[in-house]
Amino acid sequence: MSARLKLLGVLAVGIGTALIGCGGGGSQPQSPPPPPPPPTITTTSLPAAVEGTAYNQTIQATGSAPLSFSVSTGTLPAGLHLNSGTGAVTGTPTGPTGSSSFTIQVTDASTPAQSVMQPLSIAVNAAATLTITNTSLTNGNVNAAYTATLENTGGVAPIAWSVTVGTLPTGLSLNQGTGAITGTPTESGVFSLTFQAADSSLPQQLATKALAFTIDGGTPSITTTTLLNAMEGESYNQTVHFTGGTLPVTWSLASGALPTGLSLDPSTGAITGTPPIAAVGTSNFTVQLTDSSAPTPQTATKPLSLTVTTATACGSGSESLLTGQYALQLTGFDASGPAGMLASITADGAGDITAGVEDINSSGPSGVQTNVPVTTASSSYMIGSDRRGCLTLVAGGVTRVFHFSVGLISAGVATSGRLIEFDGTSMNTAGTILIQNPAIFSNAAVAGSWAFRVKSPLAAAGGGFFAAVGVLSLDGTTTVTGMGDFNNNGTVDSGDVGYPAAPITFTPGTYNIGSNGRGTLSFTPSGGATIDVIVYVVQSNAMVLMSSDAQSATNTLFSGFLGLQMGTPYGNSSLNSPTVLFASGQTGTGAGSASLVEAGVFTADGVSSFTFSGDQNSGGVPSTQTAAGTYTVAASGRVQVTNTGGSTPAMVMYLVNPNEAYSISTDGRVMTGDAEPQTGGPFTNASLAVTYTFGTIDPVVTASALAAGVVTYDGAGDVTGTFDVNESGFLSLGNAIARTYAVSSNGRVVSPASGTTQRITYIESPGKLVTFDYTSGNANPTLSVMDQ
Repeated sequence: MSARLKLLGVLAVGIGTALIGCGGGGSQPQSPPPPPPPPTITTTSLPAAVEGTAYNQTIQATGSAPLSFSVSTGTLPAGLHLNSGTGAVTGTPTGPTGSSSFTIQVTDASTPAQSVMQPLSIAVNAAATLTITNTSLTNGNVNAAYTATLENTGGVAPIAWSVTVGTLPTGLSLNQGTGAITGTPTESGVFSLTFQAADSSLPQQLATKALAFTIDGGTPSITTTTLLNAMEGESYNQTVHFTGGTLPVTWSLASGALPTGLSLDPSTGAITGTPPIAAVGTSNFTVQLTDSSAPTPQTATKPLSLTVTTATACGSGSESLLTGQYALQLTGFDASGPAGMLASITADGAGDITAGVEDINSSGPSGVQTNVPVTTASSSYMIGSDRRGCLTLVAGGVTRVFHFSVGLISAGVATSGRLIEFDGTSMNTAGTILIQNPAIFSNAAVAGSWAFRVKSPLAAAGGGFFAAVGVLSLDGTTTVTGMGDFNNNGTVDSGDVGYPAAPITFTPGTYNIGSNGRGTLSFTPSGGATIDVIVYVVQSNAMVLMSSDAQSATNTLFSGFLGLQMGTPYGNSSLNSPTVLFASGQTGTGAGSASLVEAGVFTADGVSSFTFSGDQNSGGVPSTQTAAGTYTVAASGRVQVTNTGGSTPAMVMYLVNPNEAYSISTDGRVMTGDAEPQTGGPFTNASLAVTYTFGTIDPVVTASALAAGVVTYDGAGDVTGTFDVNESGFLSLGNAIARTYAVSSNGRVVSPASGTTQRITYIESPGKLVTFDYTSGNANPTLSVMDQ
């Protein structure tokens, strides 16, 4: 080949190679992007914790989000846990003291994932020295309600209190969990005792303090001012109460006579017996107490009257007030323990029940009875001109009688009412009547997130109380999800390592609403057993519910309400004005506890702070209550409320609407109730100038007196009314109310207007009030709600 041809071949190859390199003949593979930088942990040390004090520190890290935090080696101090999503180390160290070393691993979201580790440690220091701070105890009087509280600083909660030397006066008891000394002493003298506080630190700290106080006999005084009516042919049992004096005391009649068939017990002051048929009328008499003071006994007298009524007194002529379909929700007790009832009835406006169904959850032999048809031919109702009525329901061969009063009249028809059981079935229950809207009886119509509140006494395990609040989300088809917080006799969210920052979550369950508004619902709390519930749809924003599981040591009856959440997502600004907060619970955590009721004005500032001013009756010991602190509202409506100085939330709420919520306390009192917006202030006596329907809500103990009736405030300082009572099976009709009242600008109402306060009421609005007995010595007070 010639030299010229060889040169041309070389040039051709060179040009072809150049074309290929420029994309003319193909493409070269691209280099992969460089990997992101690995995560880094910027926290190199963590501050020490204090045993028994809440701890909250966040491990800081950078890297491709989201980051995942874990403990790769070692362990956190007991009581602390690591949030895998945020790196927050929270909780309350339970001891022992000392340093815990561990290694934190952070893993990023890159592919493949990258991790980094950082050795850290947390020292747990001992709590401050446990000290009993009381220097004295309040003196008291025989037969007068007494309360004093032992207090401490330092140590690790919870504190266990006990008496190591001496004995409390008969009638007083020490609450081991709270240090409260309460009761009604029945002996006088000077009592010297040594009290001990034992904390929960490891090793345990002990503190003792010798204290003395005096219980004085004092001047005797008869405190009973009125007696409930008796019914002809029905047994009667009421006791005349007193304070002061030296025991024992003797009772007698100084003048007058009791109704035929009744007698006064000379040693107890109990008036008992059975008035015969046709003994209707009023008897006036004066009771006298004589004590054992030496050398000269002291006496006290009190004029009283007692009325015997007919056994069938129930007005008629206003049956049209009850027209349409109504849901009934009642809770209380039977002879064996807690009992509840849901029902739906259709009233024809003329006194007949044309359709209905009942659900019963009893702790007695009858157990759970579901979807029992009402026998319409045997069921009926009557209503008098004063809006008080009687309802007879027959279902499953059992006849139940209820007395009720109705209110919130719209177009001549009552939309709500209050009722109590008034029969001899051994079920003593109280609750609510609510008109239903059949247009929303379907799964799709109830779609949304529903805040709930439920409560119940415990049927087993030595007594106590259970309550829960939370949210159930219904998807409009058949699926329910949710979350909540549970207080089981003082134990909150058992097994939930995220509490108090996070609630218990529910695994998905199912629900179904029938064409009559009755539905079933089930869900499973994380780590727990499935809970089965019956619901009745009331309106587009309200339902009532009751558990349908048989009661046992692990399954408690509960009953309550569902409210559709409006205004989500929520924030701290969702609480920004005064609300009336009312709740009921128990004085202790075991058998024999009395009831505790409370109401007042809870004012949130819309940022993070609150104040509370209210009143309380704790087992017959009335007192005023104040509190202040902070709150945090999650987007779900869950609210953590922390009292000033406390290390854990004093209360958990779930918002239904802005400034409206369901609440539970996080202590052994298990206080459960509602916060509802207060409107219409500032208030005066003239703010109350209408007739209200009222009735007991949520009885706490078997001895709770259940009442339903009507009252009229005249706007000038006088209130009158009539009510019926079921007091543990003792039935009393037509009892009269005649008192004075005085209204403060914040809506607090005392009655009577002067002298010893017997009843406290708070105004939510001129159309709705909350009230309770404030009488000293009434160990079983209840809350009542009044509707216009």
